[in-house]
Amino acid sequence: MRILNVKSKYLSIFLIFMSCTIFSQDQNYIPYRKGKLWGLCDVNKFIAVQPQYSSISSYDESIGGFHAEQNGRFGIVDRNAVIIMPFISNTPISVERDKYLVFDGWDYYYYSIKTKMRLDKYIKQESYPVRDSGWENYSPLNRNNAKLTLSREDLDDDDLDMLESYDNDGYQWNYKADFLEIMDGNTYVGMYVPKLKKVFLNTQDIAYVGWQFYKGKPYILTTNVSGFLGLADENLREVYPIRYETINLIDDSHLVVLSEPDPNNRNNVIFKTILPNNKVLYGKFEPAMIVLKNGNPFQIYYMISNGQKNYAGEDGTLYFEG
Repeated sequence: MRILNVKSKYLSIFLIFMSCTIFSQDQNYIPYRKGKLWGLCDVNKFIAVQPQYSSISSYDESIGGFHAEQNGRFGIVDRNAVIIMPFISNTPISVERDKYLVFDGWDYYYYSIKTKMRLDKYIKQESYPVRDSGWENYSPLNRNNAKLTLSREDLDDDDLDMLESYDNDGYQWNYKADFLEIMDGNTYVGMYVPKLKKVFLNTQDIAYVGWQFYKGKPYILTTNVSGFLGLADENLREVYPIRYETINLIDDSHLVVLSEPDPNNRNNVIFKTILPNNKVLYGKFEPAMIVLKNGNPFQIYYMISNGQKNYAGEDGTLYFEG
């Protein structure tokens, strides 16, 4: 299923200092794309580095700059467009201890951060086999190790009381991860949500097919004969009409991502992301970084387009064009 207060002036000074420490000036620059070329700009879209690279990363504190790519080779540029490491690496340059690590297409070599001169060849440390414990295929985060569906044993007495009218040979329960479907033969009657201790019975026009907590409140996924999705609150008041391909409530970042058919291309869908401040960005965005704007934290989001990240601000500013 598709679901989805400062009393002391010294404290004030300290907080300002910490703010400047956490959000460095370098970090206040954002990768900016114009057509197929990339540069850097600030939150107000002032261009600091003219678009000239085929790709550029967000600020990497470990290298003190931005990974940039030109003619298939990677180098490092700072916020003033000064090349602090030439474009000589076939892969993004990393830092190991106090040296750059560069791959020239044949081997890895160390380079001096200070002089940029090539030093000794990188020797990969010997690693030892660890496939003798019997745990190599086990991961506590592997969904195969988790319980994916409810069962009757998960229901308590209150649940069974709520379901009493549907606990007989005329009905069938289909257990899902956090609710169960109530079936009458081949007819889908509704769903029961143990967490909410509530039965949601379908109407002639609307069926209830899932639910999710978002900002501490439960929301119910709805559908009808169209096969599209909508959203209702716990009291079944409409939040979003039934017209979406997908509805994804992302609780940790307080984003809502919706997709609906493209009226100009039936094989395409249009994504839009609703931010916590209710601004709408067209595309499927996720949190990227926090920079400073007028001394205040300013959230930057990104979406993937043609394999690269395009950025936008919490106020709706797009740091890309074309």
